[in-house]
Amino acid sequence: MTNSTLIDNIANYNKLRSVNPTLKVIFAISSLFVSIFSKNFIVPLLITIIMSFVIIFAAKIPKNIYGKLLAIPIVFGIITFLMMTFLFGTDIYTSFNFFGLTINLLKDGFSLGLLTFFKMLGGVSCTLFLALTTPFTELFYILKRSKMPKNMLEIAMMMYRYIFMLLEEALTMENSQKTRLGYKNLKTSYRSLGLLTGSLFIKALDKGDIIYNSLNSRGYDGNLMFFGDIAYPRTFSIVLLGVFELMLLSLNYIKIF
Repeated sequence: MTNSTLIDNIANYNKLRSVNPTLKVIFAISSLFVSIFSKNFIVPLLITIIMSFVIIFAAKIPKNIYGKLLAIPIVFGIITFLMMTFLFGTDIYTSFNFFGLTINLLKDGFSLGLLTFFKMLGGVSCTLFLALTTPFTELFYILKRSKMPKNMLEIAMMMYRYIFMLLEEALTMENSQKTRLGYKNLKTSYRSLGLLTGSLFIKALDKGDIIYNSLNSRGYDGNLMFFGDIAYPRTFSIVLLGVFELMLLSLNYIKIF
């Protein structure tokens, strides 16, 4: 099972599935913006901890799955943090020698890198919360109700379905290649990957024609219909959420460095 199909399956069968999806969207997006516009790393760090707690203990998402999804962003964040620490700023915090080279640890770069790292982590945790607890069909319905342009919504919906179809085709072809020892060494791996890419491109064109013809046979006139009946969240829940976000914003006035 690929990460995409796994996420889709978890979103439909987690412990927060019954929670109002509009409330989850508001919670995730408002926390995301608070994290992005934070002035110190404490706020996005708290958002990351809170989101992780909700994902693991409230939604009951397996820790190993959440950890794997978070691993790659953490690696990129650490690389960004190190680059900023050594390359940005003029105020030298400390220096050390590395094989005859003097490397400076810059105070400004350290502060900026730390803030950037936790902003990224906070943003990713908010996105994962939404992806792991809310099915995409409900997200599309909420976007439609929020007056998102119809063409953009239809393109996003078709891309979402099309990606899963292509992933299934790619996995089927890859498994066929593996049974024929198509990845036994580096040379055959490159050759098999090239064949897989070319075949997948042709399959994508064929599937596109099939989908278009099937839509036309069902009376497709350029508009996709989205059905649903999602209740609006209670006012009390919105107020509590607003108070929570304001409390997070107030932490920006704490001086760290």
